This record gives sequence, C-alpha cells and structure tokens, in this order.
Amino acid sequence: MSTFHKSSPLDDIDQILQYIGENIHTAIKDRKRNLTEIRQQKEILLKEVNKKRQEMNDLLDHLEKTLLQQLSEVEQESHKQMEVVIKDLEERRSKIIQLQSDVALIKESASSLQIFMGIRELKESTSSEEKHIKSLHCSGSLNNITIECIFDNQLKALIENTKNLGKVEVKNAETEISFSWVGDKSAQLISPRQIIKPIKDIQVKQVHSISTRCQITGCVILPTGKILLSDYNNGILKYDNNGGFESRISIKSSRAFSLAVVDEHTVLLSSGGWVKGLFLLDINSGSIVKTVNQRNWFFYGVSFQNGSYIVCTHFNGVKILSTSQGSVTNVISLSGVDGSNSYIASCQNLIVHSGFNSDAITCFNFKGELLWTYKASTLRKPCGITFDSDSNIYVAGSASNNIVLISPDGMNAKQLLDSSHGILDPRAIYFDKKDNVLLVANYQESAYVYGVS
Repeated sequence: MSTFHKSSPLDDIDQILQYIGENIHTAIKDRKRNLTEIRQQKEILLKEVNKKRQEMNDLLDHLEKTLLQQLSEVEQESHKQMEVVIKDLEERRSKIIQLQSDVALIKESASSLQIFMGIRELKESTSSEEKHIKSLHCSGSLNNITIECIFDNQLKALIENTKNLGKVEVKNAETEISFSWVGDKSAQLISPRQIIKPIKDIQVKQVHSISTRCQITGCVILPTGKILLSDYNNGILKYDNNGGFESRISIKSSRAFSLAVVDEHTVLLSSGGWVKGLFLLDINSGSIVKTVNQRNWFFYGVSFQNGSYIVCTHFNGVKILSTSQGSVTNVISLSGVDGSNSYIASCQNLIVHSGFNSDAITCFNFKGELLWTYKASTLRKPCGITFDSDSNIYVAGSASNNIVLISPDGMNAKQLLDSSHGILDPRAIYFDKKDNVLLVANYQESAYVYGVS
C-alpha cells in the first residue's frame, strides 16, 4: 500500500490550507472591525453635519437680527422726521384758519380805512405762510418716504448656486492586516518551511557602543538606520548608523520619554513636563507636526501599530487609541495593568506591557484581552520592551541589570545580557527587524548595538 499521502508535499498543502483558513478568519474579523469603524465614522459625521447646520443657523440668526434692528431703526427715524413735518403743517394750518377768520371779519365789519390797513398785514402773513410751505416742498420734507430691504448679492448667489450642504465620499485605504502566506501558492508548495529558531539558540554580538551621559528613557532605529535616543531632560539625540553623534532635537517645556517609529521621517513621541501629550515629530525639521492626544496625561511607553497608538499613562492606565482619517475614533483600555513608569510594544497581533511596579510582563491582543503573564525573580523593574521578527520579546530589567528574552507564548525565557556586558539600569530597548539589530540603552552613560543571530 502506498504511503505517499504521508509525504511532505501533502503536509505543505495542509499547511497552506491552514494559512488560508487563518487568513479568512483574520479578514472576517477585520471586515467586522471596519463595519464598526464605519458606524462610528457615521456618528462622527452626523455630529459634524449638525454642527455645520448649527453654525449656519447661528450666522443666519445673527444676520437676521442685525437686519431687523436696522429696519426698526430706519422706521423709527422716518417716523420721527414725519411727525416733525406733520406737527409743523398742523401749526401752519391753524395759522391759515386764523388768517381766514380775520379776512372774513374784516369783510363784514371793517371800514374802508381798516380794510386798507389790514390788507397789508394780511398779505405779509399770507406770503410768509406760503413761503414756508414752498420751502417744505423744495427741501423734500413733503416727499413720499418708502423703506426697502436690499439683500446682499453674495447671499443671492449662495442661494442660487448652492445645491448641496456637502458631499459624502468613500475612500479606500490599503488594509493593515497581515496575512500568513509569503509568496504565491506554487512557490509555497516547493519552498522549504521557515524554521523559527528557539530562543535558547538566539545569540547577540556587540557591534558598537554609544556614549550618552544622559538620562535615556526611549530609543528607536529608523528605517534609514539612524539611531534616536530620547533624553528625559533634553529632547532627542540623533546618531548615524555607526553610532556617531549628529544632532540634538530640543522639545520645549516637555519631558521626552518614549519613541515609536511611524515612518522613516516621523516618530511618535510621548512626553510629560509642562507640556504633556503625544506628538508626531518630523525628524528632519525637528518640529512637532501634529498633536495626537493631549489630555493633561503624563505619558510613558508608546507604540504604533495597525494605525493605532498604544500608550501608557500615569493615572489612566494603558490605552489603545484607534484612529481614522487622523482623528482618534475609539479607545480600548488594557485592564489590570499600571501605566505609570511602564513601557509597551506591539506587533501585528500582540501587545506586551512591562510592569515597572509589578515586575510582570503581560501580553494582550488588540481587543484588550489578556493572553498570558510572565513573572520571574530574574527580571526586576522591567522597562523597555520590543519584538523581533518572530514575535520573541526582549525586555530591559532596570533593577536586575539584564536583558531577558521571552518566547511569544510567554512559556520560555532566558537571560540574554547582564551587567558583565555593561548592562546597568537599562531603560530603553528596540529591535530593528530590517537588519536584525538590537539597540539597548542604559539610563545613564551608554547604549549598545548588537547583531542578533
């Protein structure tokens, strides 16, 4: 009987099918996440539409109030002017009536001499009244007054030309999920399986050291190979690929604590001091290009993954700040962990937290669900934490003066470096997956770059 079904090709096919199943499961979860995100975006946009409508209402109310007030003032002024003219005319009418009465009386009873003498005076009075009425006519006091409202041409154009309050657009962004396969399926059928090296076989060799003489609390290696160290009191130190000092970036009124790589030119900076917050920092210009979150929190460890900012805070624990179109749209808390003085690291599917006050390493998924906890007497006051390409975890033990390597499932661990290698109160650590390089920074005096094999 043939035993071909037990051969390696069938095992490979079975492995690929497992990958496909995992990918489908991952894609379904991601689509459901996206549905939730769309609903959240809708709620945000509804509020923005309502806000814009309210702004328009407020503007129209203000314009209407101003115009009605002006209308009332014009009407009152016109009424006042008209009352003055009417009063004057009524007084003149009374005088005319009196003059007419005088004329009638003279006609009836006056002598010829009295008539002669009275005519002169009557002519003067009559002429005076006539001149006054003519002056009212010539001055425009008897003109007909009308009031009109002439609307702004821009308002007319706005009404005629505006067809929509806005426009809703759908944008497609590249997925942030990671699939299990590498290459195409045909290549997988004939290519050997990638063997993940057990942590007991992982070794490090020092490449070069860096003299810092600062209080280093964070570090990263950019995709360009440049090294960044966050000096707690004096901003960010920038070094070249070989550890040569290049420049210092000052962060005004802030305590630069931790760093996370966003791209080759941008890092995420957590800080405290007088100015607290999360900031996107342009490494080339040294300027803060965006404030991600600023709620008067003192921020500690920070990581950037899957478009989310994972942050440790002094009083508010550890938060996953999901983002959409540059704004924070969802916040998930990691339960049971203290954010004070702690650090955080993440890969595609996992988040690990180093508890400075608890001496524990805890692992979560991106839903905030606890997966495992690691604690050992050989690791005390853990600080900086980082992942390698195989999701192995490297932790800096500040009080135990060592670097401990932990397997992705938290079941196995080993001490990778100790004080005999110059590791004294290490606070910051970073694994460069591109070049398989480990960067370790002591709180004071020095930092080291190791090749990992």
